[in-house]
Parts: sequence; C-alpha cells; structure tokens
Amino acid sequence: MKKLSLIITIISCFVLVSQIAKAQQGQFYQFLYKNDTKIKGSKIHFAGLKNIGNESHIDVNQMTKDNVDFFTNTYSGISEKKIQNHISWTRNPMFEIVENESEADVIIGGHYKIKTHMDIEEKVFYERQSNVGAPIPYYEIRQTNKVDVEVVISYTYKDKSTDYDTITISNSYERKPKTTYKSIEDLLEKAEKSLGSKLYHTFHFYEIEYVWYKFEKVKVKDKALKEELKSANDLLANGEIMKLGNLYKRIYEADKSNLEAAFNLAMCYELIGNYPSAEVYYAMKKDFHANTRMKKNMELYNYLKNLGANIKPLDF
Repeated sequence: MKKLSLIITIISCFVLVSQIAKAQQGQFYQFLYKNDTKIKGSKIHFAGLKNIGNESHIDVNQMTKDNVDFFTNTYSGISEKKIQNHISWTRNPMFEIVENESEADVIIGGHYKIKTHMDIEEKVFYERQSNVGAPIPYYEIRQTNKVDVEVVISYTYKDKSTDYDTITISNSYERKPKTTYKSIEDLLEKAEKSLGSKLYHTFHFYEIEYVWYKFEKVKVKDKALKEELKSANDLLANGEIMKLGNLYKRIYEADKSNLEAAFNLAMCYELIGNYPSAEVYYAMKKDFHANTRMKKNMELYNYLKNLGANIKPLDF
C-alpha cells in the first residue's frame, strides 16, 4: 500500500508540474518589418489602373484593388477565429480608403499591358548518323507560345510628387517532342498566379512569425488580488489580454517591488501592440528574449509611425 501510495503521489506531483509548466504560456503572432512600402499617410484613394494594351485576359485592375483593400482592411490578416492568439492594434485598420482624391494622402493608379503571342515556324536541325560524313539536316515545325504582362503602379502624394512600382512577368513555351503542351491559356493562368504573389508582396511590407511567450510566476501578498490571480490562465487562454494586463497592472501598482508582475504587464502590453509601454516595464526585469523581440517590434512600430499610419495603442 505504501508503495502504491508513493506511486500515486509521484504521479500527482508530475501532473501538477505539468500543469504548472503549461500555465501562463502560449504561441502568439509577432509582426516584423520586411520591406518598404510606397504608401505614405493613412488615407488612400485607389484611382485604378488603365489598360494600355489590346488584351484583357487578366483582371489586373481588380487584383490590384483587392490587395489594396486587404492592406487597408486589416494589417495582420489573421482570421477572426484566431483572435485569441493575437489582440492588438494590428487587427484594426491603420489605413483607410477614401472616395475623393482631394482627401487622400496618396493616390494609387497606373497602367498595365498584357500581350499574348504564338509563333509557328519551321526550324532546321542536324543529326549525325556516324563519325564519318556530314551531319544530315532535318526539319521540324516548332510552335512557341508566349505571355508578357507589365504592370506599373503609380503613387501620387499630396505634394504632387510620384513614385512607381513595376511588375513584369514573361512566360513562354516552345513545343518540343515528348514535352507536355502548354497553351496560351496555361501560360496566362501561371502569369495570373505570379502576378497575385507579386502584388501581395508589393503592398504588404511585414511578415509573421510565431513566438512562444512564457509569463513569470507571480507571488501576491494582497488576498483579493491573490484570489483574482487564479483566473490568469483562463484569461490568457481565452485571449482576454486587456483583462489580464489590467490584473497585472493592479498587482504591480500595489507592490512596486514585484518585478515578475512588471514583466508580465510588459508582455501584455506587447501582445496588444503598445510597444512603448512594453519597453518601460520590460526594462525593470531584463530578459534576453524579450529585449530581442522588442527591438524588432519597435523597428516596425517606428516605421509605421513615420509612414503616418493610424496607430492608437491601447492601455489597461
């Protein structure tokens, strides 16, 4: 019985340790600056792109508009069902579409051209039957399909200055024996996918990575706060970062020597995107991983501020 009791105790302790290990931690999204965007200011007017060619197989204008709309609608692009994994100003529009050019900080326009071409010609080839004698000529009909797409996106600012992004795509296929035939339609489909990818990267200047956040274990003297702290795991699991941050803020303000509470408060500030406040509280308890993250966070935050993006950091 004693042996069984000991085993049960060990198992119970293991379960308890496992629960503690899982407590107050989780995987969240971090947004990182990737490349410059030529959009400046928070108000955008999409004037559309003019088709300067004779062909319109791809709806370049709509594809460009969709990317601009996505860019302005939500910065993170994270679906609503995953909101528990990331709550911050990055879920709110930092840019807005305006109908009138006079209201805009930047007007997006430009032009595009699509050209498809098919060549059929007889080509001469040479085959050597042996090491002796001249090569023997033979003729084959070769068909070459080609698709070229050029998109020039213009950005006109309030001071009337302009800038441009240019996207070029060229797909071709030469029909040869024993190769899978690629029609003009096939090449157009490939070009459309490539254009979609390039438009996305033209307008989206950030990238997303997953980061494992682990909160500090906090000791509390105040009985009421100690009882309230029991809900911390559920608050984090449910994505209620505002409530969790408010709790750690009250714990820290009740005891300014509680550096663990300050650290957790900093982490909550980081998760809602208030990076300047996060830096203040992280400074009270140094952590290599937090400092590394904050350098990247502030790079993006300052870049957005310089762009004139509409950023309104929340507070607890």
